[in-house]
Amino acid sequence: MSAGRMRGLFAVFVLALGLRAAAVFVTQSYVDPFAYEHGEIAENLAAGRGFSVRFLGADGPTSQQAPAYPILLAGAYRLFGPGTSGAFLTIQLAQCVAGAGCCLAVIWLAWSLFPARAWVGWLAGLAAAIHPTHIYAATQIQVAVWATTLLALVLAMALSSAGRSRGGWRAGMIGIAIGLLMLFEPILALAAPIVALAFWLAKRKRLPALDGSRTGRPLLHVACMAACVVAVVAPWIARNYAVHGQFVFIKSTFGYAFWQGNNEISWGTDKVPKASAERLRTAHDGSLASMARAMRAARDETIYIDDVLLKPGGYRELAGLNEPQRAALLGQKAWEFVRANPGRYFGLCVQRLRFFLLFDETNPKASNLLYRATTVLWLAAFSLGFVLTLRDGRRLWPVYATIAAVALFHTLTIVSVRFRIPLEPLTLPICAAGIVQSIWWARRKVTRNSSATHAAISLPPGGGGLWGGDGRVKHRFRFR
Repeated sequence: MSAGRMRGLFAVFVLALGLRAAAVFVTQSYVDPFAYEHGEIAENLAAGRGFSVRFLGADGPTSQQAPAYPILLAGAYRLFGPGTSGAFLTIQLAQCVAGAGCCLAVIWLAWSLFPARAWVGWLAGLAAAIHPTHIYAATQIQVAVWATTLLALVLAMALSSAGRSRGGWRAGMIGIAIGLLMLFEPILALAAPIVALAFWLAKRKRLPALDGSRTGRPLLHVACMAACVVAVVAPWIARNYAVHGQFVFIKSTFGYAFWQGNNEISWGTDKVPKASAERLRTAHDGSLASMARAMRAARDETIYIDDVLLKPGGYRELAGLNEPQRAALLGQKAWEFVRANPGRYFGLCVQRLRFFLLFDETNPKASNLLYRATTVLWLAAFSLGFVLTLRDGRRLWPVYATIAAVALFHTLTIVSVRFRIPLEPLTLPICAAGIVQSIWWARRKVTRNSSATHAAISLPPGGGGLWGGDGRVKHRFRFR
């Protein structure tokens, strides 16, 4: 890699890191943040009580969350104390570094997808660096930043190595990254078969290779990838079996989440809109710190499905069941609701797709004007890029397939603002390609129009060249 590219990558990394760190300190989000269930699990881990939490009316060992993030948070708790500002600041600064690393992964992915268009990578990386949603995500005690970075890295690694003859070691590294991705966010395991298929097809020469070289042993490389994935996630799955007495793939809560998104009062998410939450969200003085505090207050005010349908009864219906059984019972209720109300379920799916692509009306944070403007701009740029890169479909299909698989899953089950965040960086190379192509076409049109005007002035009627003897234009410029 040239020295110029290295300096450019360093500049993008520093810009992204600086913006995220500034957001952390300006909003003071490390002072008493909301750590969700991750915080309670981390406290129990730090206190020696194991990976446990109170969930659905019962205390005990849990698989309610994937293990990686609570373990990471527990490490900060052990160093600085549970729930302290020092622990949260450490995690948030680590997320700033991870978010900046995601920008480099986006550039890598863009250069892999559009190897002849370097500016696509730079524009995509810059967009990732200044993306307001991703800057804000670094200030939250949530898994989104880590899942986003790992997903972008997995796609970049897989597609950049598509044409290389010695891909066994890289297949193993991709497998390790996929395994870690699953331990942070199991739903993104949907990307694993797509990545494996893209890698195999590249080795079989069905996907255009970057250097045109012949490759061998594609099945062996994919098997190596799969073995590394299994090696990373198997210990946690074994732990789940030991704790629950049954197979649990990383998290036990699919049935529970499906029920939250599909019941008689659901809006397709885990929340129900509340007018007072919007009033709290707008009660700020305009500063970033005040806006962050207002959004936190609005989020705390939000009504959850559990508060309406489960807590009033004290979870009596779930008593005596272990955690996977409780989640499975709620999942069964959701399936019964879907079968009894197919039209209502279809309406929820349409609403979830709208929430996923635009604004989740049940989440006060999605009403923020900056978030809404950024979403509209992102969706418009992605639509433009999709149309203008149709000819690159054979190379781009793994990205589109990953986006479609994750979006479809959440459309059919449950949606939230944070579920779209890991997909946005995958779209940025396509957004950038559309913008670069549009600029190139505009410049070409201006240049040709300028040349035509100059020729018309220089060659009067009857002078030959562009003009015929009768004074009419002899040739037309066409864009191909």
